Amino acid sequence: MRAKKTFSNVVWGFIYEIAALVCGFVLPRLILTSFGSDYNGVTSTIRQFLQIIVIFQAGVGGVTMAALYKPLADRDVVKISVIVKTTEGFLRKVVLIFLGAIAVIACLYPFLVADEFDWFFTASLVVIMSLSTCVQYFFGQSYQLLLSADQYQKLNSIADCFKIISNTLIAAVMIDMGFGIRAVKLVSAIVFIIPPLLISYYAKKKYKIIHDVKRDNSVIKQRWDNFGQQVATFINLNTDLVILSFFLNAFEISVYAVYRLITSGVYGLFTPLTKGVSAAFGNMLAKEEHDLLKINLKVYEQVVFFASTFLFSVVLVMGLPFVSLFTAGVVDADYHRPMLLYAITAATMFRCFRFPYDGIVRAAGHFKQTRNQAFMEAVINIVVSVSLVYMTGIVGVAFGSLAAYIFRTIRLASYVSKKLIPRKLWFLFKRLILSLSCVALTFGIFNIIHLNDATGVLLWIINAVIVSTAALALAALVELLFYRSDMKVLLRIAKGVLHKRKLQT
Repeated sequence: MRAKKTFSNVVWGFIYEIAALVCGFVLPRLILTSFGSDYNGVTSTIRQFLQIIVIFQAGVGGVTMAALYKPLADRDVVKISVIVKTTEGFLRKVVLIFLGAIAVIACLYPFLVADEFDWFFTASLVVIMSLSTCVQYFFGQSYQLLLSADQYQKLNSIADCFKIISNTLIAAVMIDMGFGIRAVKLVSAIVFIIPPLLISYYAKKKYKIIHDVKRDNSVIKQRWDNFGQQVATFINLNTDLVILSFFLNAFEISVYAVYRLITSGVYGLFTPLTKGVSAAFGNMLAKEEHDLLKINLKVYEQVVFFASTFLFSVVLVMGLPFVSLFTAGVVDADYHRPMLLYAITAATMFRCFRFPYDGIVRAAGHFKQTRNQAFMEAVINIVVSVSLVYMTGIVGVAFGSLAAYIFRTIRLASYVSKKLIPRKLWFLFKRLILSLSCVALTFGIFNIIHLNDATGVLLWIINAVIVSTAALALAALVELLFYRSDMKVLLRIAKGVLHKRKLQT
């Protein structure tokens, strides 16, 4: 049953991420061609600023899910209700803090882009874009966490698919009809309110939530430890655009945002693995199935490293021609930045490498124990980025992210191997060496034969298929040569899940 839920969550998660990837390219392209690079730069920066609410949500989100694993396994309705209602109360306070932060951003950020936009336009855009973010976290977030903890993340993914596809279609029509950027973003807020309301209604009925239970903050007592980690994560994810906002103009930010759009889209494909698998790990820990946990971690590592090697090999080879096609007709900024692609791809790749170890830590609820390494990651990112931005511009902030992600990946893997699942750290370095060598080999081969050149969409697609096939084969060969036994376990698990699904259909 657990394997079936995990499989279903991952599949629906991938469907959502593919939809998000496609929609994520459509809207920025429309903004670039209809409004210009400066508009794309300012909306990208505002969107990153608004992620401040994620600090508070994620601060309680991970703790809430960790607290729910045991009562869900025991089907303790009273305990589940207490945790959900306590989380709900905390998140409503978060919204009030968020509104205060928005007021500050709306007042101050317009001064950073005063050369491109007047104060009122930028301030009103901040307020309008914040509405959709606020709505998502005020309505139903605690019930989305409940569904995720009970391995029903697929329902959240289905609702998110509806939200993002509907928003993209409506926005595209509005832009084509000549509406301004503020009107487009305002409609997004209306679209985003529907899925959380539906999720809340369903979860309340399914779990028979008791609404008059007394809230107990002790059930999510580690929320401030995890909050500290999320502050560090927020700094890491937003250091680049914040620093660029202070030191460079909106056009350079737009260039960075386009390259980050590519790698963020690929990163998003890993999110279903995190959400779907972490809940299963939490269930294993709650039931004290430690041997099974160790086996499944190795399988999870294999999937993450194999997928990272394959996907980022393709990104490295096909990234530049994609950017050329994506920005065709846009002449107000230079979007051909090879070094930026290489640096930001490497940084995102290391961010993906740490998924298995971060998932285990969160499932175990070890937020306090790993808090300081999160702060160190943020410090490294800021120091390196600020030091290099003067000399190398937008490439410097990408190297700052790379240095920070390398540090945190190694530290998380080290913590897991010492405190949770005892084993030598050599396994990580072996994985890194093999994956990076495989990526470098794929890039080198196709760079020499210039298969990454493309003058049109059709040729790009043909080349991408060729590169993807070769990268997939090379990554699979590495797994077959060096991790044959782990591959057999993975295939056995996959066969078992598919067999169960076949029997039920």
